Amino acid sequence: MPGHKWGYAINQWRSKPERLVRREQQERAFKEMSACGFRGIQLKGAFGYGEHLGSPGLILLDYGSADNFRDYLRDCGIDQVVSFTFEPSQSPSNPKNHEGILEAARSFTTFLHDINGLFLVASAMPSYWREAPVTEAKIKNAAECWNKVGKMTNDYGIKLALHIDFLCAVHSMEDIDKLMQFTDPSLVGLVIDTAELTVAGMNPLAVYDKHYSRVKLFHFKDTHEKDTLGEYKEENAELKLLTGGGKREIERWFWEMGEPGGLVDFPALMKSISARGYDGWIVVESENSVNPAETAALNSWYVKKVLEKS
Repeated sequence: MPGHKWGYAINQWRSKPERLVRREQQERAFKEMSACGFRGIQLKGAFGYGEHLGSPGLILLDYGSADNFRDYLRDCGIDQVVSFTFEPSQSPSNPKNHEGILEAARSFTTFLHDINGLFLVASAMPSYWREAPVTEAKIKNAAECWNKVGKMTNDYGIKLALHIDFLCAVHSMEDIDKLMQFTDPSLVGLVIDTAELTVAGMNPLAVYDKHYSRVKLFHFKDTHEKDTLGEYKEENAELKLLTGGGKREIERWFWEMGEPGGLVDFPALMKSISARGYDGWIVVESENSVNPAETAALNSWYVKKVLEKS
């Protein structure tokens, strides 16, 4: 694709655990991305059955070496591993967990270094209900943890970028302001996830315009909904709200770009991105797609016909 650098997230193909177990399934997913014009990939950290592309250890076991995996991606038309997402099993708001989080992040970081990857994308904090009450002290503790991780990733030539989803304890512009205030701008960046911020009640364009100097990566996906009932605060929100749809029984939180009913103003965001001279990667996502290849094709059409012309 001309213009900006566009990548795609592998999580779209993982709505069913068995989809990416075999090598031929992985190859098909990579080639479908490439055929749609996406030459970079984002891997999603995960563990368990069927998560062969979710763990550096399993990838190395399956492919033999980092070089083999990189060469395999290139043969499938993927030129760059843009990022690997990382969600720590412990909360960074507790200083006692910092060393464990640092070491867990190191395995992803060394793998990214070995495959010439670019970003470690880390969940800024766990879900709100797990952290509540969310205080400035907790955000500051989390920031101190990410400063340590950012220093480590920087030593490997990998950039750290924090991700905020709509269940996250960092749940407002004020919270993001504090997180950015307490983190070192030379070590810790920010991901703008268009749909996640929108569902949480924030405007992704406003977040970008305020913190553009910290933004290292974009996640582009659309949504038709906002969490108008504040259900992110409820216990087990991951299951009840994200997976189960919550009290309004939302069938699908995330959608392809350009679909009727979408709430994200992508052309306006692209205008701001271009005006500010951002020349990094934009990773397109569309989670839990029934037909991943079709979804990738629809997103590709929107990128080519709308975003690259806006």
